Amino acid sequence: MLSRKIITLILLIGISFGQSTMNGYGYGMFSHNNDSSSLGSGSIGLLPTFQNNVSLSNPSTWHNMPFTFLSLSFEGQNNSFDNQSFSNSNLSSAKFIIPAKQKLSIGITFSPFLSRQLTVSDTTYQTFVFSETDTLQYSRSNETSGGSSMMQFAVGYNLNDKDDVAVAVDVLFGSSRSVKNLIIDNTDHLLQSRDYFTGSLLGLYYTTKRFSYKEKPLILALNYNFSLNPVDVRNESYQAFIDINSNNYHDSIDYPTASQALTPTDNTFTDEIKINNLKIGLDYEVYDSYHLQFEFDQWNNKGNNNLLSSIYPGYIKGKNRFNISLSKFSKYSANNAFEKINFRSGIFFGNYDIKSTGLEKLSDVSEVGLALGFGVRFGLTNNQLDLSYNFIQRDNIYKVGVENIQAFNVGISIGDLWFVKRREI
Repeated sequence: MLSRKIITLILLIGISFGQSTMNGYGYGMFSHNNDSSSLGSGSIGLLPTFQNNVSLSNPSTWHNMPFTFLSLSFEGQNNSFDNQSFSNSNLSSAKFIIPAKQKLSIGITFSPFLSRQLTVSDTTYQTFVFSETDTLQYSRSNETSGGSSMMQFAVGYNLNDKDDVAVAVDVLFGSSRSVKNLIIDNTDHLLQSRDYFTGSLLGLYYTTKRFSYKEKPLILALNYNFSLNPVDVRNESYQAFIDINSNNYHDSIDYPTASQALTPTDNTFTDEIKINNLKIGLDYEVYDSYHLQFEFDQWNNKGNNNLLSSIYPGYIKGKNRFNISLSKFSKYSANNAFEKINFRSGIFFGNYDIKSTGLEKLSDVSEVGLALGFGVRFGLTNNQLDLSYNFIQRDNIYKVGVENIQAFNVGISIGDLWFVKRREI
């Protein structure tokens, strides 16, 4: 068995999903929030961060938008551990939101749901001795890539001047790839498999201004997400082969050739991922346009997790997160440039409940983070450019220990006049 001292983790550069050593747990790292305005305050996305009374991740607030918005967020991330540093970039979310007459809103969102982009590799070759003159040099690597994506359709409605509700349906789709490689005397022996994800979630949202403190509204926001159809995973496992030309692809040069290979085994694992997620948020205006916000997120995966195709011998069973943020919102009627800027800042703390699937007991992972960001309005339809920065430190990661993450996010939101009650500015 390989010594832990000769094992290292290598993060590969990608353009589809963010990367982290956390991607080695279970089916990968779950994505909880993706828009730039929320990331600028370290928010879980429940309370307003995009504009006053508006969160891009809470559809019960969308009717407060003055215009229809198309919003895109792009993220660049740098991960460092054990004197190593790796970077990647990706499109983190795309949203199209239509408010109608300050009463109803509908929207569609595309974003990652989980990411598995990670490689675990031996740092040195090991020697297996048959005799004094007959030895083999070998090493191993385990690579996963891809993951599941999410398409959300949401409808929000303003019940009265104090209460807002929304319903969202998330459809999950996509696939991931796993490659196990035994390298013997510089020859690759590959065992490949693919996982295909299908499932759906239902989200319920409620935002109210019924409470107050010192004659100022105390906004309470609630969100409960649960699996409408728990995620099933269909696994295709292919016959192992010797990759003679070292192109990581099974073709006619390899042994056995692609035409001679056995048909892949096909198994479906039902109810592998089953989500329950409760979010609670409080927003209070401490001073004119300055808002102090508190949010709590409790997330649990009650799925079967029977496939055991992960790199690490365990998966993320649950997560708790608490964040405090302070935001200064711009005003729609502002004339000077400073008053058109949203400022955001926050700190957050989290803990990941790690469930072991092997004999080795895995430790829970803790995290602490700092967030900074701002948004600038421009144009007649309140277009907005959002920039955010997160610094996150995670501890107790399997075989890694401490990982530091720096994430930069840029969001662009373009407004239009669709379904505005009066088609004038």
